[in-house]
Amino acid sequence: MIPLPAYRGAEVGVMGLGRSGRAAAAALAAAGAHLHVWDDRKELRREFGNAGPFDPFGLDRLVWSPGIPHLHPRPHPLAIRADAAGVRPVTDISLLVEAMPGCRFVGVTGTNGKSTVTALIGHALGRLGVAHAVGGNLGPAALGLPALSPGGVYVLELSSYQLALLPRPAFDVAVLLNIAADHLDRHGGMHRYAADKARIFGNRAAAIIGASDPWCRRLARRLQAEGRAVTAIGDDGPALPCLPGLHNRRNAAAALAALGALGIERSDALEAMTGFRGLPHRMETVGEIAGVRYVNDSKATNPESAAHALASFDRVRWIAGGQAKTDDLDALQPWFGRIAKAYLIGASQAPFAKALSGRAACECLGDLDAALAAAHREARPGEVVLLAPAAASFDQWESFEARGDAFREGVHGLMRGAV
Repeated sequence: MIPLPAYRGAEVGVMGLGRSGRAAAAALAAAGAHLHVWDDRKELRREFGNAGPFDPFGLDRLVWSPGIPHLHPRPHPLAIRADAAGVRPVTDISLLVEAMPGCRFVGVTGTNGKSTVTALIGHALGRLGVAHAVGGNLGPAALGLPALSPGGVYVLELSSYQLALLPRPAFDVAVLLNIAADHLDRHGGMHRYAADKARIFGNRAAAIIGASDPWCRRLARRLQAEGRAVTAIGDDGPALPCLPGLHNRRNAAAALAALGALGIERSDALEAMTGFRGLPHRMETVGEIAGVRYVNDSKATNPESAAHALASFDRVRWIAGGQAKTDDLDALQPWFGRIAKAYLIGASQAPFAKALSGRAACECLGDLDAALAAAHREARPGEVVLLAPAAASFDQWESFEARGDAFREGVHGLMRGAV
């Protein structure tokens, strides 16, 4: 837990008691702050001694959980009242940066790949013996991380929601991997979404930016015009055994650049990056049956991410569908020829079938069990059965992790039956 002595006796509100909000409330309570919390769930409020609502007037600080809409798609009533009270809602990341001034901060964001890059940087720092902690949008919430001694490195995955709440980002190293359409209902459109992602670059940050999409390229040119040094992420990153595909070479290049910005020699960084085993639900090889490989990429919740997965294999039995963020599958156009067949599930199966008409063979099967059984039955040696849904999971599962776990369990069942 991060110590917050500056908030002893302060009047602090915490809006939302999810993962980050609970960690913030616990750290503030331990610091001796006068705590005011709000969550729609009364039982959570009672844990922190607040059964009723609180008013932002009189607060010294308001910590806002990123999962709660703040300004978009419409201003939250409490955000309006906080503005009238002169209290700007912030995220827990701000309190972490304030509390650990002697440490260094690496911020990683992007529509796709940010968890892998964050974890890869943390893996390398661990191999190099550098005191560090990894969290934020990935793993522990910011204020639930351990307190590091001066010189330690916090590696933080940052969502667009968190960045929108950061008043003055103060990262030593800032990584923006890519920008593609995502969460647009929360940001009010693509331009605002891109602008919130771009907030990661404070005045002092070493800027590392992907070069694979026009939004990032435009931002890189703007920063360079302002006199900022920018490291562009190309396609020439190292190939790591557990990270297949061109997109993962870009991810490895980004991690390598971030380690270099921390003063680590390239050869040492490359050696430290080896042995990284990847993250669950992200191009995770689950098993192989009769020459057919089964890959869980449940985290591929948008078409761009699914396109990266399809591009990584020559012949694919593709399981896709769910709660679609868009019915437009044009991002997959270059890779349709690699699809032996698509097995569609969830709420988006009908529009996805329409989008694939005349481009790839497909079948609407409704649920994951049926899709996996059909793909297993029809797959041939050398092919890959790939779960890369190009859609969120919430129509059938509580999370992409639960969806990936179901796929993994299904494959393990098939493997037991093949013995």
